[in-house]
Amino acid sequence: MRALAATCAFVLAASVASAQRRPTIGLRADAFMMWVHSDTGSARTSLRGPGFGGEGRIAVNGLLFGLGLLEGQLKPAGGTGGGAGASQLDLVQGTVFAGGRLLPWLEITAGPVVRAYVTDSTTERWVFWQARARVDAPIVVGKLGSYFEVWRALASDVNLPTGAGRIQGGEAGVVYQPPRQRVWLRLSYRMDDALLGGPGGNETMEAITLSGGIVVP
Repeated sequence: MRALAATCAFVLAASVASAQRRPTIGLRADAFMMWVHSDTGSARTSLRGPGFGGEGRIAVNGLLFGLGLLEGQLKPAGGTGGGAGASQLDLVQGTVFAGGRLLPWLEITAGPVVRAYVTDSTTERWVFWQARARVDAPIVVGKLGSYFEVWRALASDVNLPTGAGRIQGGEAGVVYQPPRQRVWLRLSYRMDDALLGGPGGNETMEAITLSGGIVVP
C-alpha cells in the first residue's frame, strides 16, 4: 500500500503542473474476443468467448478520473472440452482509476480492479490495485496513431486456497481519428498474466478488441 500511495502522489503532483483550460469527457465502447488459459500443474483449461465493455473518463485540470466495465461469456475452446475441469463461465470486471499525463505522450494511472469468473456453482474473485503506464506514438500525424500500455499489480488478493502472486500485463494497438473530428476507432491486443501463490500455477487472459469512442470538450 505504501507503493500505491507513493505512485498516486507522484501522479497527482505531476499532473497539476500540466493543467488544462477546461474539462473534457471521453466515452468508449468495446467489443472483444477473449481467451482464458489456466494451468494449475495438474490440470490445464482453455476457454474463449465474446464480450462487451465500456469506459468513461473525465480530464480536469490535468488530472484523469475514470471507470470501466466489461462482461464476457466463455466456453471451452476446441472440440476436446478445453481440458479437464473446464466449464462455461461468465467474466465480469470493474475498474476505477485516477492519474494524469506527465508528458503529452505519457499517461500514468492507478486504481482498483475487481474481476470475477462466475459459474453455476462457484465464483473466482480477484481484487487488485494496479499502476498503469501508457505511451502514445503517432504513425500518421493527425490521423493514425499507436499506443503501448504496461501495468502491474501493487497489491492483490484472490479467493483461492493458493492465494495470489504476481499480476501484470500489457496492451498495444492502433488508433484512427479523422482530422478535426472527436470520434475515433481502435484495434488492440492485450494480455494479462496472473501467477497464483505457491505451486498454484498461473492464469493468462488474452483479448483482441475493436473499440470506438468520442471526446466531448
